[in-house]
Amino acid sequence: KTFVKPTPTMKVAEVLEAAARAKEAGSTRFCMGAAWRELGEKKNAFRHILSMVEGVNGMGMEVCCTLGMLNTEQAKQLKDAGLTAYNHNLDTSPEHYPK
Repeated sequence: KTFVKPTPTMKVAEVLEAAARAKEAGSTRFCMGAAWRELGEKKNAFRHILSMVEGVNGMGMEVCCTLGMLNTEQAKQLKDAGLTAYNHNLDTSPEHYPK
């Protein structure tokens, strides 16, 4: 158990405002992440994420995300929305590191 408190997903407008500030500061890529294991049935959250990806892509920036495990259809929808990179950290046991 940790002392980290969950926070709600940011609103689309807040994310796009942050992306615009990043672009004004010289950024060419904007990355977004959520701390859940998998997207699963979070359909409303996923619609918002697709809007965020489309909005950031529309600013002419590269868009990357880390959202946990996705299914094939979710990955395709993100690509179609303009996602340029996806980061997924696969956790493995330390016993497998030497391999």
